[in-house]
Amino acid sequence: MSARLFRARPARVVPAVILAILILVIAVALGWAAIAAIASAGSGSSALSDGVPGLSSLGEMTWGSAAIIAACVVIALLGLIFLIIGISPGAKRVIGYRTHTPEHIERFEVVLPTSALSGLAAAAADSVDGVSSVRAASNASSTNVTFSTPVRDNDEIRRDVDAAVTQRFDSIAFDRTPTVKVRAHRRQA
Repeated sequence: MSARLFRARPARVVPAVILAILILVIAVALGWAAIAAIASAGSGSSALSDGVPGLSSLGEMTWGSAAIIAACVVIALLGLIFLIIGISPGAKRVIGYRTHTPEHIERFEVVLPTSALSGLAAAAADSVDGVSSVRAASNASSTNVTFSTPVRDNDEIRRDVDAAVTQRFDSIAFDRTPTVKVRAHRRQA
């Protein structure tokens, strides 16, 4: 079997990097102000307004106070969280399925986006008698189908929807067939 061509990509890299840069700029500015205030006063007990004129509204709060230290820790943790979010891969949004590989192609992989998988499930569920509306949500391992029906006793319809969606998925040669979960909501006609 060939190496995986499609890999989960970090879809949130750009927003996470922008936010991490903004947090870094804020942290550097506050650090610079703290160093300037401590250098001018000689200790961490100098007021916040000593280093930066724009911070005069904070009163006599010092650079060594618990609130300032807590704010610095929170900023550092947010930066670390956004860095981890930016680096970690996003959710897998495709599902692979088997297909005949032509001889002249060395590596060949066919995938289906999970949004298309949701569309297949919704179309299969919508074809069942008694279903008035359908919503489907999918990831790489499962599909949740929620349908509405005016019928009070909807157990048989739920089984038919489950069978229709499962049959549609079984007709496609997925690498790993997603599990199907069906829920019914009764809606007045």
